Amino acid sequence: MIEAKLEITAEGYYSCDLTRKIPVRVVLVSINGPLGFGIIQSLNGKERSLQDYVSGLEQSPSIVDVVVTHRNQEQLWTKVTHKMKGKSIHETILESGCMSRFPIVIEGGKQIHHILSPSQSAFKVAFDNLRRNFSKVRVLSVRQSPGGSFGPNLTAKQFEAVKLAISHGYYEMPRQSDVEFLAKKLSIKRVAMQERLRRAERTIMHQFESEYL
Repeated sequence: MIEAKLEITAEGYYSCDLTRKIPVRVVLVSINGPLGFGIIQSLNGKERSLQDYVSGLEQSPSIVDVVVTHRNQEQLWTKVTHKMKGKSIHETILESGCMSRFPIVIEGGKQIHHILSPSQSAFKVAFDNLRRNFSKVRVLSVRQSPGGSFGPNLTAKQFEAVKLAISHGYYEMPRQSDVEFLAKKLSIKRVAMQERLRRAERTIMHQFESEYL
């Protein structure tokens, strides 16, 4: 399996056009046919930015209906019904035999998609279709999982160590266990337990950086 992070720019695409001129970040958490569920976040702390984005949605010929289900000064939760002339970015990915892993983040005129592909050939089809239909597609990162799993690429021993640490409150504040206690649970030396946790934490943080920063 291949997991790729793509930055997609689409001229004339309502969400890209609106976020290019309005300081908001749109986090799409689910898409169900023509319905999209997302959270609009103000990037300047002003409620006016949220209002301007919703007004822009309501005026767009690609939008049938906009419902705000929750609001505060810095974000809106929305349910948006789409009716686009052509295929959306999400539909293009699905029809190419791949999937998008949510959330999809839209900011500054660009969409960030995490695509899951069963093979190199399927990824190439999706990438070529996206480049053919949208203004610009840039690969930000690619990683391969021969076993077909996704998520942090931890070894079996690292996964076991992290799972044990979480179950015994190692990451709570204050900590409810220490490295020496965890090492005894696995019948390994303290330094070995410490190394497993540090390597696992580094892998997790690197993935967090690649996805959100």
